[in-house]
Parts: sequence; structure tokens; C-alpha cells
Amino acid sequence: MKSTSWIIAAVLAVLAIIFGVMWSSASKKSKGLEQKNTELQQLYDTSTATIGEIQSSLDTFDKELMDSIGTASEIGGSTPAEIITRARAKIDEYKKRISELESRLSSSKSQLASIQAVVNKLKKSVADKEKIVAELEGRVSNLSQTLDTERQTAQTEISKRDSQIRDKDTEIANQTRESNRLFFAVGTRKQLRESGIIERKGGLLGIGKVSTVKDADLTKFSEFNLLDTQEVTFPVTKKGYSILSSHVAASYEVTREGDQYVLKVTDPNSFRKQKLLVVELK
Repeated sequence: MKSTSWIIAAVLAVLAIIFGVMWSSASKKSKGLEQKNTELQQLYDTSTATIGEIQSSLDTFDKELMDSIGTASEIGGSTPAEIITRARAKIDEYKKRISELESRLSSSKSQLASIQAVVNKLKKSVADKEKIVAELEGRVSNLSQTLDTERQTAQTEISKRDSQIRDKDTEIANQTRESNRLFFAVGTRKQLRESGIIERKGGLLGIGKVSTVKDADLTKFSEFNLLDTQEVTFPVTKKGYSILSSHVAASYEVTREGDQYVLKVTDPNSFRKQKLLVVELK
């Protein structure tokens, strides 16, 4: 009877040990599964948040690209080249974030298959954006070529117009200078007659003749231009002088400065109508 009790006790002890080992193993597995589920949940939450951020950014980026494609010009103070550079930088950033997300998901593909499907859609969306950027880049290149051609054409037209303006200005300047070109001669009556500048006309029996200006040889005159000077000087004589040319008296004035008379033109428009100034010294 005692031996039977000992056997039963031994069996119970062995069973207790076996159950204890099994319970310990089951407990460890349960904790492991619980920890793995927690990690999967954290990965799911993190992945979902990351996907949401990327998708939101892609939506904004998509609108910007559509605006750029529609205008292919400066937007918000940025040139097309700057827009393309920023677009490519964003695409590279999206690719990097998606790659990091895929790396985290690689060990749990079966558990998070739905997340991976969303990631694949994001990758396709980024690829579509790359195509849009390539199209935008092509448009910018064509626009740049068109602008270069237009700039060259405009520059040619501007150069041609500038040349025409210079020619016109030169022509006007020459005309203006020519219109202000005058000639003068100063001398005694004898000197002026001998030079063929004046002649004596009228009178009776040599009395009452007057000196008149002939259509004389301009080489006998001195030249001056009203654009350079509006004064002519001639020497003071005992008996004075006479202005023989038909200039309007109000268009000039004569003053004495030391041993010189100074004829100053006061009305150039009127004075230059008569090209020859002849002063007879008495």
C-alpha cells in the first residue's frame, strides 16, 4: 500500500514538472506574440501616418505641377528652371521616404499587405510626377529656345532702329549745323570792292551812290557757326562802321570793348536768314 502511494506521488510530481515546463513555455510564447503584435501595431500606425503625410504632400505637389504645366512661365517669382529643380528634389525626397517605409515593412509583408499595396500606389504616383516634371522640362526647353529666338530678333530690330535713329540724329544735326552756318567780311569800302564783295549803285554823276552786297565768292569771307559762337568782333575806327548786309537790326547789337567792336547776335532765328554779314569800316 505504501509503495503504491509513493508511485502515485512520484507520477504526480513528474506531471507537475511537465505542466510547469509547458506553462512556462506557453507563457513565453504568449508574451512574444503580444510583443510582436504591439510592434506590428506600432509599425502599422507609423506607416499609416507616413503614408498620410506623403499623400498630402503629393496632392499639393500635384497641383503645383499642374499650374506649372499650364503656364510654363515664372510662378511666384520663380523661374521655370527653379521650379523643375525643386520638383526633382521633392521627387527624390518622396522616393527616399517610400524606400525607408518599404524597408520597415519588408519583415512583415504578410501581416501588413494592405500597407504595402498603398505604398505601391504612392510609388506609382511619384513615377507619374516624374513624367509630369519631364514634360514641364521639355516645355521649358522649347520656351527657352523660343525666347532666345525672340530676343535675337528683338535685338536685331533694336540695333536697326538705333542705327536709323543715329542716322536721323546725324542728319538733323548736319541740317541744324548747316542752317546756322554764316559768313562775314570786314574791311574798308576799297577793300570790300576790290574783293568783289560789294558794289556801288545808284546816284547821279557819282553822287548818292550806295554800297550793296554782291553774290560774292564765299572764299572771300570768313565762316562762323551760331552753334559755336554768336559774336563777331572787328576793330574800332575813327569814323565808325556800317552794317551793309540786310540783317534785321533787332536781331543783333553792337557794343565797344576796348579797341574792338563786338557784334552779338540776340535773335539767331532771325539773324541766320541772311547768310552774309558785311561790315564796312569808315
